[in-house]
Amino acid sequence: MTTTKKIGLVALLASLSWGAQAANFDYNYGQIGYEFDDFEGLTLTGSFEINQNIFVLARYASLTEDTLGVDIDYTDFNVGAGYHMPINNKTDAVFTVSFDSAEVDIPGTPVSVDDTGLLLTAGVRFQVNPQIELAGGLYHVTTFDGDTGIQGEARYNINNTMSAGLSYVSSDFVDGFGINFRMGF
Repeated sequence: MTTTKKIGLVALLASLSWGAQAANFDYNYGQIGYEFDDFEGLTLTGSFEINQNIFVLARYASLTEDTLGVDIDYTDFNVGAGYHMPINNKTDAVFTVSFDSAEVDIPGTPVSVDDTGLLLTAGVRFQVNPQIELAGGLYHVTTFDGDTGIQGEARYNINNTMSAGLSYVSSDFVDGFGINFRMGF
C-alpha cells in the first residue's frame, strides 16, 4: 500500500467525524487478543490515563509463524506514552511513542535475533454511535530495519466497561487481522 493511500485512509476516517454528540473514549483498559495471518498468537495490551489528555500504554505479543515446516517465534514488548485530544464531539486524535523490544527465534536452533527501537503512531478514534467505534492510523517502528504501515479497528461496546474488536494491520513486512476483548476500569 502506498504512502498516499495510507494518508488517504486516515483522512477518510477523520472526515467521517465532522458533526454531533460527545464521544466518551476510554483510555483505561486491559485487553486480550489473538492475531492471525502472517504470524498468529496471543496479545496483551493495557492503557492507563494519567490526566485528561496523557496516558501510558504497554503491549506484549507472543506470535508464531510456520514457514516451510519451520516454526518462527516472534515476541514483542513495548511500553510508552500517548497523547489524545478531541477533534470534535465524536473524534479524538491519538499520538503515541513507545520503546519497543522484539525478538525472532527458531526453536531448537541457535538462531535468535533481537532488536530494540521506537514505535510511533498517529491516528484517530471515531464514535459512530454509542455501541460502535472506528479507529485508524499510521505507525512506524524502527526495530529490524524499520517498517511503516497502517492499522485499523472496529469496536463494539457491549456495555460501559466491555467491548470486542476486530483489527487489521498492513505494511511492507506484515499483513494481519486480529480479534480482541477489552475490559475498562
